[in-house]
Amino acid sequence: MCESSSFLSYEEVARKLGIEPRRIKQLIRDRQLFSVINEDGDRVIPAEIIVKGENGWEPLFDLPGTLTLLSDDGFTQEEAVAWLYSVQDELGERPIDALVAGRHHRVNAIASTLAF
Repeated sequence: MCESSSFLSYEEVARKLGIEPRRIKQLIRDRQLFSVINEDGDRVIPAEIIVKGENGWEPLFDLPGTLTLLSDDGFTQEEAVAWLYSVQDELGERPIDALVAGRHHRVNAIASTLAF
């Protein structure tokens, strides 16, 4: 399970990104974002993957590359999210925390070795 401090609805994310809510599903299919199911059974997006950029709110820049690597390694979206939110010995922290901190090279180096 994704242990984020907070979650956003598709509508909240769309509003922050300045797009139509229907485009959120496309961003998820394109691995720009991912969603999880909260305790109420609703699909939500972890708040930490929507970041303040130079031109306003945007998806976490390095996330798509990592999600693509994990997909290429045979991970489902659920498995990729579980990996992102589990402490990895090679990193000494959760990969999502390293991505948010800008350490995507190390995360992607580890992710590229995980093929099933």
